[in-house]
Amino acid sequence: MEDKMASTDAADGATTITIFFKVRESVKKVRVSRNVTMEQLKEMFLERYDGYKQKGSGYITHNLPPFYIIDLQSKISHELDDPKDLYSNCVLELKLPQLDVLDKKETGFGYFSAFQRNKLAFVMVGLPARGKSFVARKIARYLKWMGVPTNLFNVGNYRRERVGAQQTFEFFAPDNYLGNRQRLHMAIAALDDMLNWLNKGGRVAIYDATNSTKERRNMISKRCGLENIQVVYIELVANNPKLIEKNVRDTKLSSPDYVNVEPEKAVEDFRKRIQEYERSYESIDDEESDRSYVKIIDVGEQVIINRIDSYLPSRIIHFLMNLHITPRAIWLSRHGESEYNVGERLGGDSVLTARGDEYAHALADWVQNHEKHRDTFVVWTSTLKRSIATAQYINSHKVNLSALDEIDAGICDGMTYDEIAAAMPDEYAARAANKLRYRYPHGESYVDVIQRLEPVLFEMERQKYPVLIVAHQAVLRALYAYFMDIDAEECPYIPIQMHTVYELIPKAYGCEVKTYKLL
Repeated sequence: MEDKMASTDAADGATTITIFFKVRESVKKVRVSRNVTMEQLKEMFLERYDGYKQKGSGYITHNLPPFYIIDLQSKISHELDDPKDLYSNCVLELKLPQLDVLDKKETGFGYFSAFQRNKLAFVMVGLPARGKSFVARKIARYLKWMGVPTNLFNVGNYRRERVGAQQTFEFFAPDNYLGNRQRLHMAIAALDDMLNWLNKGGRVAIYDATNSTKERRNMISKRCGLENIQVVYIELVANNPKLIEKNVRDTKLSSPDYVNVEPEKAVEDFRKRIQEYERSYESIDDEESDRSYVKIIDVGEQVIINRIDSYLPSRIIHFLMNLHITPRAIWLSRHGESEYNVGERLGGDSVLTARGDEYAHALADWVQNHEKHRDTFVVWTSTLKRSIATAQYINSHKVNLSALDEIDAGICDGMTYDEIAAAMPDEYAARAANKLRYRYPHGESYVDVIQRLEPVLFEMERQKYPVLIVAHQAVLRALYAYFMDIDAEECPYIPIQMHTVYELIPKAYGCEVKTYKLL
């Protein structure tokens, strides 16, 4: 069901009301008098967020920034001028700097942040047209989706921004003194920015460049070692000429390096650029056996792993072994209209309405007429009646997965949002203030949903044939956010319409999306 969030006032005549302080992801509840002053509000805030008074952050009541009241329906905020404007369950936000001055540092969410305590840099290695940027983007998207503060540093972007995009192959020759000097300086600039970001609260960085010589890798290892940052090298090797040619034509022709260049001339120049890199290329070998690395050959045909002994690198290797470059479609669809949808109730295991059944027929017809791989695509549903019933007329193999079940609303299951607002106003306001991390009492949060979807995501990445997923709004929001690289904070607000198919087509540098409204 769709959210309908609106604030509710306390009973008339009450001398105190409940409000919520919010700073970034942190929300804290407090009771205040209806006659509270602005000075008292600030004192209450500093009592609950005492980190802002410690370690030199120096906040006291007179230099705190203003409070902003967040409207729970529109999400629009306005500055609080008079405490008399406060109402029961309103949310007051303070826009303050990094959370490392709070009583709890920002570490992201989920078990990745709990199990991987040290800073980490994944460093790409390989000749051009081996898929380094494709893999780097995939890793960054996956980690951010799983709640790990992650950033990608692409040395090629530094070169294009500071030296210029359209450099011919001669610029990359190992005996081109000026070209080598400029490329080294861009690599150092990107490395400086990466280390600075990690030291200011980042958790995982991805350093995307060829890093094709031992000298360059020695420089990176030395700099990271001085900052106590763990380094894992990811080398991509391609021995299959067809794979290399496909990557050249599929991705490099759209590169900023070749804007307004005729395709065949661009291909010829890029092939020569590869040849220049090959003259000095040094693959990771036994001389670097003291380093952590993974070497992926011909898109996973062979994988070599060395000194991988911590949690997050192990998970990333598992993730990488599921990646491929075969084009295929992923279809996402909510179940058809159910009885609980009509009543605007959360959760449950209700059956389809007549209109929901009509959508089930329309979906089966659409798949039959739309997909050329009719004998090879698969259908995944949740274990709930409305999801299974929506896929019942589709002539294909079906798998029911509990990981695709709707978000567990706990003790709120079966209620409407108006009923929750009346019976549990504190829960109602807390959810509105932080929808991503809010967990229903005895239920789940969006963070919980994302984490239980990880095995499903791995299998989706592994699939080489089309997959139709018939599931629920929160689940589809989470999957859509991953493939479309949408920030986790926006995930709970992604519109996923009923009786609509979302067709996602993963590409080397992103994902195309088409929508089909069937009813």
